[in-house]
Amino acid sequence: MAAEVKKGSTKSSREKKKKSIRKRHLTFQDMMDIHRVSSPVVSPDGQYVAYVTTKHDHMENTTKSTIRLLDLTTNESKIITPGPGSHANPVFSPNGRYLAFTSNRDKEEGNQLWIMPFKRPGEAWQLTKGGGGASQIAWDPDSKRIAFTRQVVVSPYFDEKDFAKKNPGKKPERADIYGLSNPKSSARMENSLLFRHWDHWRDRKRSHVFVVNTETGKMNDITPWDIDVPHFSLGGSQDIVFSPDGKELAVVYNPDTDELARSTNSSIFTVQLRGIYSVGKPKRISRTEACDNSPRYSPDGKYILYLGMKRPKYEADRMRIKLYNRKTGRTKILTEDFDRSASEPVFSEDGQFIFFLSNHRMRSTLFRIHIRSGKIEQLTHDTHNPGFRLIPGSGNLIVQRNSTTEADDLYLLKVKGMEPILKPGPTSKKIPVDAGSLSTQLTHHGFIPKEVKMNPVEEYWYSGAGGTLVHGAIIKPPNYRKGRKYPMLFIVHGGPQGMFADTFHYRWNFQMFTSEGYVVVFTNPRGSTGYGQEFTDGVTRDWGGKAYEDLMKGLDHVLKHYDYIDRDRIGAAGASFGGFMMNWFEGHTDLFKCLVSHDGIFQGETMAYTTEELWFEEWEHGKLPAKPKDLTRWSPHKFVKEFRTPMLLIHGELDFRCPISEGLGMFTALQVMGVPSKILFFPDEGHWVLKPANADVWYRTILDWYSEWLK
Repeated sequence: MAAEVKKGSTKSSREKKKKSIRKRHLTFQDMMDIHRVSSPVVSPDGQYVAYVTTKHDHMENTTKSTIRLLDLTTNESKIITPGPGSHANPVFSPNGRYLAFTSNRDKEEGNQLWIMPFKRPGEAWQLTKGGGGASQIAWDPDSKRIAFTRQVVVSPYFDEKDFAKKNPGKKPERADIYGLSNPKSSARMENSLLFRHWDHWRDRKRSHVFVVNTETGKMNDITPWDIDVPHFSLGGSQDIVFSPDGKELAVVYNPDTDELARSTNSSIFTVQLRGIYSVGKPKRISRTEACDNSPRYSPDGKYILYLGMKRPKYEADRMRIKLYNRKTGRTKILTEDFDRSASEPVFSEDGQFIFFLSNHRMRSTLFRIHIRSGKIEQLTHDTHNPGFRLIPGSGNLIVQRNSTTEADDLYLLKVKGMEPILKPGPTSKKIPVDAGSLSTQLTHHGFIPKEVKMNPVEEYWYSGAGGTLVHGAIIKPPNYRKGRKYPMLFIVHGGPQGMFADTFHYRWNFQMFTSEGYVVVFTNPRGSTGYGQEFTDGVTRDWGGKAYEDLMKGLDHVLKHYDYIDRDRIGAAGASFGGFMMNWFEGHTDLFKCLVSHDGIFQGETMAYTTEELWFEEWEHGKLPAKPKDLTRWSPHKFVKEFRTPMLLIHGELDFRCPISEGLGMFTALQVMGVPSKILFFPDEGHWVLKPANADVWYRTILDWYSEWLK
């Protein structure tokens, strides 16, 4: 009951204005209500930002993406694709008159390339038709052509053009593609690796680069070979780009066609163009046998920068920024002494700098390198920035930013011209530190109601295996009260060459777990990125060694230093490599009261022979045919007799990276040993649970499991 106010008493103006907000916890519905921000691009005049917002509906099990336009002079944002379907991948034409994007508004046509007039009235029109879709849009500098990628069938039994001519309007069946004797058959027949990838059978489809004339609509496949262009797995976010004069296109593909599942040799090639046709043979400009991607031409056209690794067959080697001189044919490495892996490189307008992102101590951080001097500046600090774009004519940037307590939004970043300061990192060589920047929030799509209570990450360092410093973080539950004890969840990331960040994640959202009253702890053990390449390499062929020790010492650290953790109520969870680690925990420690293993590995030898990207397995555990002892050295199946901890298993039937046999094998072992266990099985999901309705079930099942064993 509200307290009475005595007659004649008054409240201060401040008290009158103050409204009490009843605090509550984050819910799954809160996450679904967020419009997720992605793909910002800036208009050539620097006045507008086109970007994508995506809304998920778990009740209808739908996902819809919409393109919005932000006016940087007024800070007003509006929807510019209100029609049916999903719309994504906006790209402004260089002359600023058009916006190209992809849309599936025509369900029969699927995802196609559309063009919208910009700054003048007019309806968007569909530029491409036919099967195969459209992605990775690149405008010609004269705004008269667009290069893009689409899927085409390359099969000795099937001619796509001939089929379309003889069967107008008909889509080919699998029997047509595979040349099966009975057209009613659902069979597939393969004669080489890599025939399936992540969550889909490739069905003899290849990614090819097409060039289309925006005025006539005529288009042509400029890479008509039995090869994927760009590379389907080891590419960057944009792997096709025009030269400034429009006479050349830089693309990425792997020439090792007979070793596709075992080679990481994605390489940079240049293709000469005449109109919508290629001229002559592609020229390879990157000469290592390791992974290269993300080509970008300098504004004056004299150079091509790209990202390149050093070690072949290793997908997690350090990405260096390389600069290729088109006149001399020589290549210079710009970041050899920068002990981090670069991504998303972009030339400054004057060609003097390169901006890029890099994982650095639990955040995606923005850096800038001066090409001539080699000096590197860190432009963001203590913020997680998964994307950015330069604003033409200003020297400023648009950055995409989030944290564990805030979903993605766009910010204006004004960069100060400060000299780099060198400061040693705990686990790596010297790297540049903050050069300074000022940011202003521009959008508010990541809005979370004010009444939702969340606590930020608290970071810590501790001594891991061999005394090496390891980085971790802890998040208190929203109902935290000093002096109380709380159950704890210990979450392990995948990869293993990955990184847990201070980020708002939708599949493993830390706040969703703290909202149920748990303390959440996560660390970046050996194998994690963002702490130097030596630290990343530390997990290779040692999955149950230093990485496991790092995790166990991290657990010891928090139990010693945070007295609000109830050490008798600790659970753990992880996916992929994290799922492997849960299975490893099962046979090696009794510290956890329950475990959750998502898409984990159970039997090392069967995993090696059934996964699709063999280069990963062969680097981590030995080239096939490997000795059984090498493949099973860190295999959880060898320790089944030690299984005692209750476990929830989750697996998708379409997971071709860690095949369903791994989850089924682990579940069988638990049942045989009489360990309380369940398996949550998704027949329509792969390595990740992506459908909104399935994500709802995923969270609820995990939280119910923890409630059963930890409360």
